[in-house]
Amino acid sequence: MGFFQKMRRFLNRHAVKGMINYVCAFQAMGLVLYLIAPGLLNYLMLNPAAIVQGEIWRIFTFLIFPPAFTGGSTMGLVLFNVLAIYCIHIFGTIVEQVWGAFRFNCYIILGVLLNVAVSVLFYLFTGFPLILTPLHLVYSFFFVFALMFPEAQVMLMMVLPLKAKWIALAEALIYVYDFAMGSIFTKAEIFVCLIHMCIFFLWMVLAGETGYRQKRRQQEFKKKMRPAAAVKTGHRCAVCGRTDKDSPGMEFRYCSKCEGSFEYCMDHLYTHQHVKKSDSAKQ
Repeated sequence: MGFFQKMRRFLNRHAVKGMINYVCAFQAMGLVLYLIAPGLLNYLMLNPAAIVQGEIWRIFTFLIFPPAFTGGSTMGLVLFNVLAIYCIHIFGTIVEQVWGAFRFNCYIILGVLLNVAVSVLFYLFTGFPLILTPLHLVYSFFFVFALMFPEAQVMLMMVLPLKAKWIALAEALIYVYDFAMGSIFTKAEIFVCLIHMCIFFLWMVLAGETGYRQKRRQQEFKKKMRPAAAVKTGHRCAVCGRTDKDSPGMEFRYCSKCEGSFEYCMDHLYTHQHVKKSDSAKQ
C-alpha cells in the first residue's frame, strides 16, 4: 500500500462526521451575534489586514458570517436566515452522505483555505483589504447536489416542485449577473467558489471512486459478467421438463427435502418422489 493510500485511510478514520452541523451552528451563532452584538462579529470575520497583524483566529471563524441579509425588518432577517440555514443543512447533509465524511471535510477545508489565501495575497500585493464571506461556499452545496442528482425534484420555497438542474441553472444566471454587476468583493467570492469546485471535482475525477480508473474497472467487470449471464439457464422442472419459457406464468420452486438442486413446477412440487443421494448415484 502506497503512502497516499495509508494517509487517506488515516484521515478517513479521523474525519469529522456531521461537519455540516458545525457549519450551520457557526452561521446560526453569527446571526445571533449580528442581532445582539454586531461589533463582536466584526472581530471574527475574514479581514486580511487583521490576519497579517496576528489575528489568526479569523481563519477558523470565517464560517460565522450569516448566510442571508435583507434590507427589511429584523423578523424578515431572522426568517430568511433560518430558511437559508435549513436549506444549507439539508443539501450539505446529502452531499456528505454521498461523498463520505473525509471528502466533505476536504471540501469545507479547501474552500476556507482558498478564501483566506486569495484575501491575504490580494492584500499583500495591493494593500486593499479584500474581506470575503462564506456565502458562496455554503451555497455551493446546492450546485454540488444538482451535479450529482440533476433530475431530483426540489420543493422551491417548500411549495413549488422543480428539478434540481433548473434551479441550479437559475442560480448560475444570478451568479453571472452578480459577477458582472457586483462589487469587487462579490466578484472575488464567486471566482474563488468556481475555482474551488473545479479543483475539487478535478481531484474527484482523477483520484476518487468516480475516476476514470474506477469506471474502466466497472466496464471490464460488466464485460466479464455478460458471458456468464448469457449461459445462465432458466427454471426447469425435474419431473416433466417444463421450463419457464414454455409456461411463462408458471412458478418453480426447489424442494427442501430432495438431496440436491432439483427444481419443480407447481404441478409436481408436492406430488414428486423425493430424491435421495443414493438414488441420484444409481441414476
